[in-house]
Amino acid sequence: MRLVGNQLGWSEAKVSRVENAKQGITESDVSAILAVLRVTGSDRDRLLKMAREIGQPAWWELGRDLPEQLTALIDAEQRAVRITNVALNMIPGLLQTRAYTREVMERGGMPADELDDHISIRQVRQGVLTRKDPASLTAFIDETALLRPVGNGRVMAEQLRHVVSVSAADNVEIRVLPLKHGAHAGLSGTFVVYEFVRSRPIVYMEGRSSGAFIDDHDDVALFSDALERLRAQASGQAASREILSEYQERYESEA
Repeated sequence: MRLVGNQLGWSEAKVSRVENAKQGITESDVSAILAVLRVTGSDRDRLLKMAREIGQPAWWELGRDLPEQLTALIDAEQRAVRITNVALNMIPGLLQTRAYTREVMERGGMPADELDDHISIRQVRQGVLTRKDPASLTAFIDETALLRPVGNGRVMAEQLRHVVSVSAADNVEIRVLPLKHGAHAGLSGTFVVYEFVRSRPIVYMEGRSSGAFIDDHDDVALFSDALERLRAQASGQAASREILSEYQERYESEA
C-alpha cells in the first residue's frame, strides 16, 4: 500500500490512516488506486460500486426497528454468493409466496400489526436471487414440507407452482428428499450455509425466538460434510420437479 501511496503522491501518514481504517476513502481515491494497480473490467466496477455505497445504510436499516438477529441474517443473505438451505418442515423463506408466508407467520403467533411488514421484508429478501449478480441457491426440501398443508389447497398449489417456476433459473437448484428413502443427513435440523467471495463460510441455525451463527472452521466442516451426503441422498433436479409438480396437481384438485 505504501508503494501505491508513493505513486499517488499520498503522505505516509495518510497511507497509515487508510490502512488502519482511521480515514475514509472516496470513490475517486479507489479509482486512482485501481488505476495504479491496473485493475479493470468487472472487478473495477464492483470495487467502485462498493466505494460508492460504503457510507449508505442498507435497505433493511432504513426506518426499521428489526431484531438484531434478523438484521444479521439479511446481511449474510445480501453478501453471500452461494446459499444452501436444508429445510425439513416448510418451504425455505427465499422461495415462499406471500400467502404461504402469511399462513406460517399467523400460525406462529406473529402480532397482527407486524404481519404485513414482515411478509414484505421476506419478499424483498428474495431479490438476492433475481438481482443483476444473483446469489446461487440450492434448497434441499424434505418431502414432509410438501405433505404439510400450509393454508388451503389453493395456497399450497400456488406455492409449489412458484417453486417449480423458480427452479428453472440457472442459479437455483431444488432437490427433494423423498420419504421413501428413509433417514438422511439433514434430519438433525434445518440449517443454512452461506458462502462469500472473501470471508469463510458460516452456518445459520434457526430457533424458536432466535438463531445462531456458526463460523468455526471445524464446526462448519461438519455441515459441509452433511451437504455432500444430502447431494447423494436427494432426488435429482428433474425428478425433484416431478415430485413438486405431482403435489401441486394434488393440491390444485383440492382448491
